[in-house]
Amino acid sequence: MKLISHSSIPIVRHIKVKGNRSFFDGDVLYWSTRRGKHPELPNQVALLLKRYKGKCPACGLLFMEGDLVEVDHKIPKLDGGTDRFDNLQPLHRHCHDVKNRP
Repeated sequence: MKLISHSSIPIVRHIKVKGNRSFFDGDVLYWSTRRGKHPELPNQVALLLKRYKGKCPACGLLFMEGDLVEVDHKIPKLDGGTDRFDNLQPLHRHCHDVKNRP
């Protein structure tokens, strides 16, 4: 049996939760941006929101409650893009429409 020293345990930094927010208060965007998962969102969308810190890469605005979030391919599949996670980004619906306008 080996005794583990205190210095061998890695430090885990935590981010303080804003105000009196709760995981169950219905703020899907805050918690998916913070944790990268939420039961009301598909995992892919929640992970993309966390990766992009809750901002739309097209317009730079934060996603707000009620905004429609669409998953977009940075490089379209017609141009050789893939469905890999690093080729996806979250966009507002109107930003997605503007990007894909012919």
